[in-house]
Amino acid sequence: MAVRLAPARPGRALQPEAAPDEPRHLRVVPPDYISARARRRRARRLVVLGGVGVAAALFGVVAFHVLLTQSQLNLQQLRSRAEAASVHQQQLRLEAAQLESPERVVEDAQRLGMVPPATVRYLSPTPGGSIPAPPAPPRTTPTTAPRAAPKPSTAKTPLTPALPAKAAVAKPAAAKPTASAPSPSTTAPGRPTR
Repeated sequence: MAVRLAPARPGRALQPEAAPDEPRHLRVVPPDYISARARRRRARRLVVLGGVGVAAALFGVVAFHVLLTQSQLNLQQLRSRAEAASVHQQQLRLEAAQLESPERVVEDAQRLGMVPPATVRYLSPTPGGSIPAPPAPPRTTPTTAPRAAPKPSTAKTPLTPALPAKAAVAKPAAAKPTASAPSPSTTAPGRPTR
């Protein structure tokens, strides 16, 4: 028996059989698996965030240094102002001491025409409104024996109203007490004027 080939059909060509592809190497992915692309993205984010963090830290250091420098300048200015104020205070104290000195007060009084008083009489207020007479100065002579102390006088001296400074200088005779003694109940003591 002879074998006969079937006639070829038009439109249908013989195609070689497709060779099977390489076998795929499939495996199970673990749950914490990260792809290479995701790892690269994470690395880029970390680099950018690290750069931003370093830049912020440097900016903070520079800002802190600027604030520290400004504070030092303010402190230096305040110290110089305090030293200047201290020097000015010392100058004012010296000037006040010079103005309060007795020599300057006497010199100004003499320039204004004032003269030192012949006697000084100190007044002290008493309950009755009268002023006791001042004790007389003791008189001693080298040839005589010491005397007993004089008895204080019991006579009351009259109150005289205080005169202004200019009137006392211009009329020194008016400041002397008069012979008649006015009653303390009828005359009120004058207030001292400055």
